[in-house]
Amino acid sequence: MRKFPKAANPYPAHLRRVLNRIFVFVTLLVFVAVSLIFYIDYELNQAFTWSRYSNISILAGWGILYFSFGYVRSFYKVITGIGMICLVLLFGLDFFNGGLAWFVPLALPIVIGTTVIGIVYWSVIRALSVRGFNVIGFFFIAVVLLSMLVNFFITRYQEETDPLNWIIITGLQLLPVVVIMIYVKYVLGERTKRKIARKFHL
Repeated sequence: MRKFPKAANPYPAHLRRVLNRIFVFVTLLVFVAVSLIFYIDYELNQAFTWSRYSNISILAGWGILYFSFGYVRSFYKVITGIGMICLVLLFGLDFFNGGLAWFVPLALPIVIGTTVIGIVYWSVIRALSVRGFNVIGFFFIAVVLLSMLVNFFITRYQEETDPLNWIIITGLQLLPVVVIMIYVKYVLGERTKRKIARKFHL
């Protein structure tokens, strides 16, 4: 008795092959561009000057592209990897400028803090039994916390830190988000929730 062939979707495999070819092509372009930039810079200046800035930026972009093409599946590894690339890029830019003036007090804590907030946000979203509007609410909370982090380290770097001032002003931004989340969760009717959810594809 003849059996029907097993159904299979060839699209993911085909898409993966296309992405692999594009990534290899981009990698070759990056290699040629970096080599050419180094060569031109050395021929003009007899040293590597401006090419260091451009090439480290190009390589950082290539690294982020690697994660964007889906070669790493885990979100935690993706956000950590992109954070490390940003750290290397910012370290190089500051170091090539003649020293580490702003990397340690400014770039390092902001990038690490952003990475941690991103990982915590993803962990909270995955742990939710019911997502929907909660995803948006926690996203705004994460943005506010990130704003507080950036504001703190920038003002401290400028030696203008007033902890009470920035905590109150930035912390008050959380209040509308919390109120909206409570209203949607406990006050808004189920029919309205479903309409809004369909509208925003939640």
